[in-house]
Amino acid sequence: MAPIKIKFWGVRGSIPTPGPRTTRYGGNTSCVEINFPNNPRFILDAGSGIRELGKELLKATEPVTSYIFLSHFHWDHIQGLPFFKPAFKPGNHFIIYGCDEPDVDLTKIISMQMNPIYFPVAVEDMRAKVEFRTAKEGTFQVEGVTVQSQFMNHPGYTLGYRFNFDGKSVIYISDNEPFRQLIEGKASDQDSSLRDRFENFVDNKEDQLISFISEADVLIHDTQYFPHEYEERITWGHSPYTYTVDIAVKARVKKLVLFHHDPDHDDKTVDKMAELSRERLESYNYSIPCIPAREGETIEL
Repeated sequence: MAPIKIKFWGVRGSIPTPGPRTTRYGGNTSCVEINFPNNPRFILDAGSGIRELGKELLKATEPVTSYIFLSHFHWDHIQGLPFFKPAFKPGNHFIIYGCDEPDVDLTKIISMQMNPIYFPVAVEDMRAKVEFRTAKEGTFQVEGVTVQSQFMNHPGYTLGYRFNFDGKSVIYISDNEPFRQLIEGKASDQDSSLRDRFENFVDNKEDQLISFISEADVLIHDTQYFPHEYEERITWGHSPYTYTVDIAVKARVKKLVLFHHDPDHDDKTVDKMAELSRERLESYNYSIPCIPAREGETIEL
């Protein structure tokens, strides 16, 4: 069977960062494409990187069907949708998965960012067929791919996804931070109202996370911070590279991709984080490929 192909169209967190400091790893925000053999494309998140992916899809001679899986609705994960040209082309078909927020459903969340106050074109102007499907924690089938979803530790409802196909597994966790952070260290000093926002995500959630990513062929996971940076940003919803490496080892994953690069990290800084991540893996005597996500790069399984 043909290989599974994973292509990175946007790897940056928080805000696009064009310019000479980010030319090697890229400055577009989160968007990853997975091509499973003989299946429509799976698109993970719709940050600014989806614009370039859209230009590629416009070259297709036949109508395009794709599934878009949104992890959550912070700007860096949906800001590319209004600029995704294939969604404005009749005959194309896009099915968008994401979780509802309390009192705001998925369709309204997407429509809000294309309100005339913010953007001149409404979601109703998309001429492709666009469907919205609410995702929650659980397991479901999409075109022969088994999809598992689980809530992560991040402000607002945020899903991680596991895609299982033909004995292979790819995990996408773009935004997540250590679950233990509320009961250890600085977060314990935060006021109770802040703690309450996360209380449902603490108990035994790390064990559940390890089970979720267990023995994955590829783990794409948030590594936005160095440990000293994370100490100043607890509850922001992102991980230090040390945590990501540690859970990869605990779960015995087979390949680790460092993702969601901080906008203040230039190419050399991303290189340094990758080097330290590999050294930490070696300290555990756990030798697996460990690479920083790079815009335009493709991984095959």
